[in-house]
Amino acid sequence: MLESPMLAELRLPFLRSILRQRSAAHGMRAVLSSCIELHAHQVETAWRVLQDPVQRYLLADEVGLGKTIEAGIVIRQMLLDNPTLRVQLILPPFLVDQWQRELTQKFRVQDFTRAHVRLSRDDEPAEWDAADLVVVDEAHNLARMSVSKDPDLALRFQRLREIALASPRLLMLSATPALHNEDAFLAMLKLLDPAVYADTTAGELRSRLEARAGLGRVFLGLQPSLPGVLLKGRLTEIEASFPDDAEVRDLVARARESVATQDRDETASLIQALRTHIAEVYRVHRRMLRTRRTTALEGTYRVSGRRAPEPLPLESTLRDDVAEALDRWREQALASAEGNPAAMTLAGRAFAEAAAVSLDPSALQKWALERAAAPLAADEIAALKRIVQDVAYADRRATVSRPFADALSEVMTSNERAVVFCPTAEMATELAEELKDLFGAKSVFCHVTTQSSQENDRSVRSFEAIHNAAVMVADSSAEEGRNLQFADVLVHLGLPGSANRLEQRIGRCDRWSPEGSGGWRSYVVSGHADDAYSGAWERILTDGFGIFDNSVASLQQAVDNATDEAWHILLQMGLDGVPSAVARVREMLDAEIERVREQDALDSLETSVDERSVYARIADVESDASTFANVSDNLLAANGAAGNLRFERRGHPATGLGGYESLGRLPGKQAQIPLIPASRLVRDFLPLKDHVGTFVREFALSSEDVHLYRYGDPFIDAVSDFLWHDDRGRAFGMWRWMPEWPREDTPLYRFDYAVEANPLDVPSSRDPRGELVTVSAGIDQPAFTRRADGIFPPIIVSVWMTASAQELTARTHLDALDAPYAKPGTTRAGGDYSLNRVRIQHAYDLIPAQHWGESWRSAERAAQHLVRSREDVRSAVERASAIADRDAATRLSQLRLRAMRTTGSELVRLQEELHREEVIARAMSAAVTAPSLRLDSTGLVVLSGRALTS
Repeated sequence: MLESPMLAELRLPFLRSILRQRSAAHGMRAVLSSCIELHAHQVETAWRVLQDPVQRYLLADEVGLGKTIEAGIVIRQMLLDNPTLRVQLILPPFLVDQWQRELTQKFRVQDFTRAHVRLSRDDEPAEWDAADLVVVDEAHNLARMSVSKDPDLALRFQRLREIALASPRLLMLSATPALHNEDAFLAMLKLLDPAVYADTTAGELRSRLEARAGLGRVFLGLQPSLPGVLLKGRLTEIEASFPDDAEVRDLVARARESVATQDRDETASLIQALRTHIAEVYRVHRRMLRTRRTTALEGTYRVSGRRAPEPLPLESTLRDDVAEALDRWREQALASAEGNPAAMTLAGRAFAEAAAVSLDPSALQKWALERAAAPLAADEIAALKRIVQDVAYADRRATVSRPFADALSEVMTSNERAVVFCPTAEMATELAEELKDLFGAKSVFCHVTTQSSQENDRSVRSFEAIHNAAVMVADSSAEEGRNLQFADVLVHLGLPGSANRLEQRIGRCDRWSPEGSGGWRSYVVSGHADDAYSGAWERILTDGFGIFDNSVASLQQAVDNATDEAWHILLQMGLDGVPSAVARVREMLDAEIERVREQDALDSLETSVDERSVYARIADVESDASTFANVSDNLLAANGAAGNLRFERRGHPATGLGGYESLGRLPGKQAQIPLIPASRLVRDFLPLKDHVGTFVREFALSSEDVHLYRYGDPFIDAVSDFLWHDDRGRAFGMWRWMPEWPREDTPLYRFDYAVEANPLDVPSSRDPRGELVTVSAGIDQPAFTRRADGIFPPIIVSVWMTASAQELTARTHLDALDAPYAKPGTTRAGGDYSLNRVRIQHAYDLIPAQHWGESWRSAERAAQHLVRSREDVRSAVERASAIADRDAATRLSQLRLRAMRTTGSELVRLQEELHREEVIARAMSAAVTAPSLRLDSTGLVVLSGRALTS
């Protein structure tokens, strides 16, 4: 039986849009349907993981560039691939609540009711278990335990190793660079690829990193903006550095030619290709993905930027008393430690601790008493006791907390939110009480070590949600892991004695900020460099570390060393040592920055955002989201276009928030049920009852518990699955009456084919795809489909055929078929009649009923041949074949080059990967050369100059 064309005309645009989204996202449904801002480096990183059948990766982006988002995309996609997936996340305690919120709000893991997603603390190994996917955040913390002399910590790493080896997929997140962290980095590599690194030592890894330093130096100098003469010199150095690499030789030769002809675009393209090739082949591990902060990245992923803090005056005699007391102790500590380097280092660190708490007399007393209890020289103990006496009667509330609260209230505007970091939890709690008197109890929040992680998490959520003047007072508990980028003001009530801790603190605000959002201001209470050690330390941080201008997150080991050196100098020289400390720190960091840049140059991703990149294609689809909203709403809503599926629209999902109910009631009518089989309604749609959704990404980002209606959302996927597999709307028939039609009644067939590359479909025993099915057993098969989607974007192709199985080419006929279905007496002369059970007899007059089946099958066979030979399909096949060949050649070349540089177990593993990629290459070539055709829908239209009467 043939249906009215109404549903067919609504379903086809929807399915075309779904295929367009699938094509753009390379099959990564999670990217489009996650409630996230889309950024090139995050999308490309997720794509690299998800198109790889071996999904064991180290995500090593610099701090603040979105490793959590990248991992979240991967987690959601794997849940979409397998809704019963077991996911084990191993997280620092302070990040558990944040991960829970991100996975729920941004990646909607709660939609997967049959999955098991477990979030465990990284200090509770008994709670960990092997899973289909294991995710480890701040993985370097656990990796460092691999060489710990503490048996409990060593056992904790051993437990992680057991779980990683027993789990097929592993994602580790760590911004810690390999340089100076060889033990931890090697431990992570052994978790990623145990067969390759089983016998590697930290010394061998260190030697490998040192050997690469020269390559990184040359690589850094390879920039297309250089003058021609300099660029030719860099190209010569590159060629000499990789004498056995034919691809480098070819790209260098072509780049020299483009420099000579002054073709800047071609030069830039070739330099980019050269950088990408070198980075892919010569990075430490091919499954380590690292994105650095670069000028190019700043253009698309704007951070709110560093702000040099303004001094916040705090009139108090306490600071002068403390400075004198600390200076007396310094002299005695120096005398005690003189000639003993280890003792000098420990004394310098103690000095840093004292300066950091110098605004809190109670904490300073505690520090002095604890140090005095150690076996020290009598003179130093006396100096420590003097500190206890000098601050014994200091009133912290009167001298610090209350004056500071007054000063802060004067610099804040009516709608600003400020984060205040204090040296201790006690001071933070006391300060919060003072601020409540000024701002009100509902506008002041605490994040301190004396509260539970749940209480701290609630404080952050409430602080973020408030839109009037508000303050969150925190101690060190908020310095790591928290995202406070929404704050307007950052205040340091004292500075930590560790530059790395301060980097973590600033990093809470110095993160990605949406376009159009303002920057943040910063204040510090520390004192002057010439009369207080807290002020001296601030100057060293500012002029030596440059920490208020640029991130030092990638220099952790060097920053720790420079911190020790700075306090060593202050211990020896007092306040007079500030200029020397600044110069020494600058010298140490400059050398380290160059070394890190050399290593990062080879290990960082060279993200391309040309028109062929997955991000560029997704951005193009997103720019047309309103069209998808209109197409979907017309198909779904009961009061949408004629022929719709009869869902009840709630709210305004096309332009705001709303949804579609599977059981609704039209005004004045009985309850309505969508035109979907009851079994599907119960299975796919009733579980989504009362859900809220939107087609507008901005609304999904700014609202809680909202579905983003895209390819990959459960509601949209349920609709799509119904349309692909149910018979409704897939076979239609109509009689098109056109009074001016000058010809005889003409029956015509339409065939709509989904054309796609299927690398796992084996049409014959000799097809190379059969070998891929065998080789891929036990690894991630959806990765091959995603890779095929990236090479051959799936499309829907429509063709019209005559009843004699010939292609319809007459322009007059094609133009007549263009108009949408319209009943007689509506929008145009004549009209369309659905070929129902009565009217179908008129079609039988043209094609007898007994011949209709064969006529249709004959036309369909001819249509298949026609589709394969059509110019647009042939062009798509040729383009995809070229991409597949180029992609395979690049992958195989890179693996062979890596294999040439390795031996032992690593060589064996690379040879296995080479074989697998060769099999994939043959299967992909077959899949795109002969794409599968799936008949989606068909129709019969009779063009006629006469109306049908009952």
